[in-house]
Amino acid sequence: MDKVHAALWGGLPAVMLLTASVMGPGEESRGGIWPTYRGNPQRTGESPFKGPARMRVKWEADLKHEIAASPAVGPDGTIYVVANPILCAVSPDGKVLWSYNFVEGGYAQDHSSGGFTTPTPTLAPDGTLYQAVGQHEQRGHILAIDTRPAAAKRVKWAHETRSKMRASPLLLDGICHLGLPGGMLALNGAGEPKWRQSGPYYVTSSPALSPDAATLYRGGSDGSLHALDVATGEEKWKAGRGEDAAFRLPEEDARGNVTRYFTTSGNVSEAPAVGPDGTIYFGSWDGYLRAAAPDGQIRWAIDLKDRLTSAPAIASDGRILVCTFEGALYAVRAAGGRPVVDWSAPANARYSSPLVAADGKVYVGTLDGRLLAFALANGEKVGELAFPREDPEVLPGWITASPVPGGDGVLYIGGQDGVLRAIE
Repeated sequence: MDKVHAALWGGLPAVMLLTASVMGPGEESRGGIWPTYRGNPQRTGESPFKGPARMRVKWEADLKHEIAASPAVGPDGTIYVVANPILCAVSPDGKVLWSYNFVEGGYAQDHSSGGFTTPTPTLAPDGTLYQAVGQHEQRGHILAIDTRPAAAKRVKWAHETRSKMRASPLLLDGICHLGLPGGMLALNGAGEPKWRQSGPYYVTSSPALSPDAATLYRGGSDGSLHALDVATGEEKWKAGRGEDAAFRLPEEDARGNVTRYFTTSGNVSEAPAVGPDGTIYFGSWDGYLRAAAPDGQIRWAIDLKDRLTSAPAIASDGRILVCTFEGALYAVRAAGGRPVVDWSAPANARYSSPLVAADGKVYVGTLDGRLLAFALANGEKVGELAFPREDPEVLPGWITASPVPGGDGVLYIGGQDGVLRAIE
């Protein structure tokens, strides 16, 4: 718990207090029911709420454009989701309250040119929403947007970057931390740089925070997990596959525009998850799920034989859940300090990171447009809901976003068909 802000919690709704009580340090803890990517600064992906009892659609909001990233949910239940290139605020009963078009605001080109990256937003306690926006590889912004009713969708400030960003911001003590091509950036409350950390690698991983709020963890295309000092951005250590997986930054032309990207089998592309004891869990394209100690020592590694393309989730019983490129869902646990696969299940959930609910179920979205529920205890499939598509062969049926909770018994999930759905 962030001791600086603990005294302010008395005025928050009961549902908000429940969420805050299971989260670690950081202002995101008080920004909403599910205020950021993976729910909290430690990126655990575990919800304090039960999952849907009936696995049926409660309502649908057709937002007209693809939804590639998970929503954030505010303290009053408002859902904030990007249907590229539009940020939408949706009420708990499915009504669009307001929207902000990034093209009309000058932060993206016309929708027909595509290439958007708009990761999950992050909500602050004062009603500010932090959103990374990018298109193609030439330009990116981090925006601070007011969500309060009296000033909804007003852009408080915008910070331009040289290239688009794929990672969700992390907020701590009024400082916005985000991953960039070639490192990390910390911005103060006015959108001005506090520090910048650079390195010869590409960052798509959202940062995670240590339980003591002193260290940021994020992956890189060099195949390593990097630990940075929160106050200064100085690198403390790196761990993982390391330099044997390294590759150069994207090639650029004379104007600084990206002309070519390189890939690596060791890329740590998704957010790490940090356990209550400080252990950091991270997956890599080399197929290994690793556990690192707070000092950077690798405690264990297990080869899952396929690229790990989702962020891991940490269940309260110690299981680590992660999805692979070919769509398998794995539950891994450490038995006597050695990792073992507790169970695995076919899920077709390449990019949808697992959500662990309080009633012992694990939820993922699939590439063929379904929401699946599995029993945490044994991997048995206990629920399935298919979403209809006008043309089953068309790509927009895919679900790449993760489901998020809206309180007890409700999940929200968006798809590339442009529809945000509430499931009960």
